[in-house]
Amino acid sequence: MMKVYQTYISLKTYKWFLLTFLLGIAIPSIAQENPPRPISVEVSTAQFLNFGTFTTGTSGGNVSVDYDGLRTGTGDVVLLNFGPTVSPALYDVTANPGTIINITHTASVMLSGSNGGSISLSIDSYSTGKDFLATANPPSTTPVYIGGTLSIGNLSANPAGQYSGFVTITFIQQ
Repeated sequence: MMKVYQTYISLKTYKWFLLTFLLGIAIPSIAQENPPRPISVEVSTAQFLNFGTFTTGTSGGNVSVDYDGLRTGTGDVVLLNFGPTVSPALYDVTANPGTIINITHTASVMLSGSNGGSISLSIDSYSTGKDFLATANPPSTTPVYIGGTLSIGNLSANPAGQYSGFVTITFIQQ
């Protein structure tokens, strides 16, 4: 013997189904557009990291410049207010808004003195953090300020002079 099953849809259920279907057709769906391929990130150096002029005594210490350009000294370091202007490094990053960017670099680098000696530079201060989102629409840029700390020995280990060197800072798009 064969059984017949019948399904009844109430008028109320039918109306909900019809209303949902019509609204789905009438209201367009909006989604985030895909980023352009390949994702393009350009970085240019607008200003170099500069610790200004300072001197040290018998024990040495540290000189720091944070991403806001605030300079501080510890230990036997005396900060002097003449000579080169103190500044954090400034990088202008051109990328589509919402691009995730990661900053990488070595933990520290050695800077060589014009009269001998060397001091250690650590990059440790970021206006955006080491991971950030680009916020400006190209051709505008997202500014990234970076500061650091010098570890300085005593005057005999680090004689007076200019200290310079290079640090490679890499901006990686995710």
